[in-house]
Amino acid sequence: MKGPILFLGIGGSGMSSLAHMALDLNLPVFGYDQKKTDTTAYLEERGASIQNDISNIPLDGIEMVVYSSAINEKHKQVFDEIKQKKIALKHRSEFMHLLVSGQKSISVAGSHGKTSTTTMVSQILSEQGMDPTIMIGGDTSLLERRGGKIGKGVFAVYESDESDGSFLKHKASIRLLTNIDNDHLDYYKTRNRLEEAFFEYMAFNTAGDLVLFADDPGIREVLLHKTKENSFHPNFSLYLCLGSNEIQSEWYRALESKLGNQLVPVTYEIRDNVLEFQFPNLETCFLELPFPGVHYLTNGLVALTAAFVAGVSPKTSAEILSRYIGVKRRQETLGTWNDVTIMDDYGHHPTEIEMVIRSLKNQLKSNGRLVVLFQPHRYTRTQLLLEDLAKSLSGSEILFILPIYPAGELAIPGITHQSFLPLLEPEKTKFLSGEIEPDLVWIKQKLHKGDILLCLGAGNVRDWGLTLLKQKL
Repeated sequence: MKGPILFLGIGGSGMSSLAHMALDLNLPVFGYDQKKTDTTAYLEERGASIQNDISNIPLDGIEMVVYSSAINEKHKQVFDEIKQKKIALKHRSEFMHLLVSGQKSISVAGSHGKTSTTTMVSQILSEQGMDPTIMIGGDTSLLERRGGKIGKGVFAVYESDESDGSFLKHKASIRLLTNIDNDHLDYYKTRNRLEEAFFEYMAFNTAGDLVLFADDPGIREVLLHKTKENSFHPNFSLYLCLGSNEIQSEWYRALESKLGNQLVPVTYEIRDNVLEFQFPNLETCFLELPFPGVHYLTNGLVALTAAFVAGVSPKTSAEILSRYIGVKRRQETLGTWNDVTIMDDYGHHPTEIEMVIRSLKNQLKSNGRLVVLFQPHRYTRTQLLLEDLAKSLSGSEILFILPIYPAGELAIPGITHQSFLPLLEPEKTKFLSGEIEPDLVWIKQKLHKGDILLCLGAGNVRDWGLTLLKQKL
């Protein structure tokens, strides 16, 4: 590739990361995105040329066009022109794999925890001087606002996105899987098709190393029901992160009888937010992270297991992760207002919501209340998971609900934020307008010193917290 390259939807988290990686390679970068954001501004600062009107994009001289799933039939005219001019057209996943084709790949998949786990693996390898290529679907100081960077080391670490099935287009040499949950059913339609896709990602019949968090119910289901008649590649190794008592279980023994030495158990126990873990024939180690929550610890276990496969000792990895830098919008503290801690989290699926609420309530204990400002994400997800979302939000002491953030979707008749009304406790729930200033009037009335206000969702709910921080007491 010598460029120039055109990125359609360049402002998205995954696309902007790829654009930064192309800039690292000194390729001329052009882009289209409807919105001007801090992300597009930084790309322009680094040399990208970005248009907000798709009809203004010059195609002459473009070597390749990279697109995301957000680019759809609305842009058919541009796609037709690209094909007419015989310009190479690549989905973002194809382009990413093209960028890392000369390195050993470490891919991170899962319904939840991909970004945190990818960041953990990347931090370990980076602090060990291994200079990996990295692509992360979130903002972390490890990458200085870029989301992606080209490294000169042996490994490339990246998230594998299951939302549109594109994570199956490349088989990494080291594959990680954190969990399997009911998400993106608008694409997969059924739970069985979702599980089949993750099973294909695991790729038991190909060479490489697979790291699974085997205490996750979704992963356990696949292990129990889809490996019975499966053949395993002779150069395949399966690293199972699981509770120490599980190595005596019937399901584990059955798997061990098929795999023998190809099966490597990494056992753990958690006490007082400290994870005690052990690899076979190695000393017991301990993992403690700067962020509270069992999910962070188990993601950390998966990450340091991958680093072990890449050549880093578990003890060294645990020491590095004790300084885990975190990711923007993952239990991020934005500041304090009148002795109220304002936090922001990207959680938008019931499992994620339940985990972050439980984590923060454990942190609060009896010192304050958890006030949640929730913004539902997408009409399809709200429709499919309405009851589960309501249940996951029930752990909050006070709950404010914003209108649905559409993320480009068309509205579904009868599905609004008011759809939660019959499923929630009316005395502690308030439905807001979606206008920041009048909404904050209601929110401030309910906040007491010592509380946490959690801005929760994958849209722009963070803006309510940032605006509150600018206001006087």
